[in-house]
Amino acid sequence: MKTYLSLLWIAAICLCVSGCSNYRELNQIGVIIGLGIDENKNSEEPYKVTYQIINPSGLSQGSSSGGQGLPVINYTVTAKTLVEALKKASIVIPREHITSHLSLIIIGEKLARNELSLLFDALDRGKQARTSIPVFIARDGTAEKLLGVIEPFEVTPVKSILSTSQNNQKMYGIVSNVQAYEVISMLLSEGKDLSLPGISINKPSQKAEEAGNLENTSPSAMQVKGLAMFRKGKLVRWLDGDEARSVQLVTSEAKSTALVFPCSINENITVTATGIKSQMKTAIRHRQPFIHTDLNVMGEITETTCQKDLSNPKVLKELEKEVQKELQKEITKTIRIAQKEKTDIFGFGDSLSRTNPSYWRQHKQNWENLFSSAKISMNVNVSIVNTGMRTNPYEVN
Repeated sequence: MKTYLSLLWIAAICLCVSGCSNYRELNQIGVIIGLGIDENKNSEEPYKVTYQIINPSGLSQGSSSGGQGLPVINYTVTAKTLVEALKKASIVIPREHITSHLSLIIIGEKLARNELSLLFDALDRGKQARTSIPVFIARDGTAEKLLGVIEPFEVTPVKSILSTSQNNQKMYGIVSNVQAYEVISMLLSEGKDLSLPGISINKPSQKAEEAGNLENTSPSAMQVKGLAMFRKGKLVRWLDGDEARSVQLVTSEAKSTALVFPCSINENITVTATGIKSQMKTAIRHRQPFIHTDLNVMGEITETTCQKDLSNPKVLKELEKEVQKELQKEITKTIRIAQKEKTDIFGFGDSLSRTNPSYWRQHKQNWENLFSSAKISMNVNVSIVNTGMRTNPYEVN
């Protein structure tokens, strides 16, 4: 009998304490999804921090209950530190704000040119912080402006930036998303310098931050714009186009891209790369670092205006050599730029530390100078596996 009574008491207690004790409705909290950090002109409060918060009422537009306002609301405060900014935001945010759903961090270009070294300390130190958050640089502008764009295609600016960058990595390979923990790792690394994707507004205008932006067939929108190169935590240069893509090719971050090269005057051929794999090797020769990169690209011809017989294997071999030559030229140019800036964004130093640990321990403090004068070699192998639905281009009379 005592056993049954004990079980009843346990069951009653479980019923009383079951459920989510910390449960709160969405309209009782402020869910922060985007964080923008800019330089503030006042040196006593050097940070201007923008928080993008979900507006549940705005998100419910189109439902039977209706809705009011925009899907997100931005709040901006200035502070001495990022933690102070988060606490200080309670001055303007009417609800308890949480960062557990933070999905994006944008850093203004002016701030990035000063130094990022300790900017992520709060994110890495906090008990409830997450470091698996993509980080971007607001090119030619501020994070506050970017987070203020009323996006025509996605529900929020945060979603638009993430989707655009992911789509670019998958389709063209100019940039790739970099998580906050990777940023911290590269800032601490002695063998790899930081590089971050740039984001800007393609058509800056007054209406970009107004609902009227949605009523335009060619509205202001987010665009991926280059790759930021850092040295010792400071932004030193931007890489664009083929130069930015070369970094992604060497580091095997690009998933696919379109390689366009001339075959005669005013005639081009396009090879869409569907398989990209790179391997870097480092060695010491005559007491100097030697860097070698193997790049293997598999692709198919997806467009051509060249009058060439693509059914002929010899012609395809010639085209493969042309693509190899162009790629080698592009990548070598980008590596030379990195050497000139003394910023090893490829991670050749990391590779050297694994293959020649004793040499690395002796010379790692001087790696930026050694990298800038290192000998470079490259082997590019291109395989064209398909010519599409036809072998030869049609001729127009």
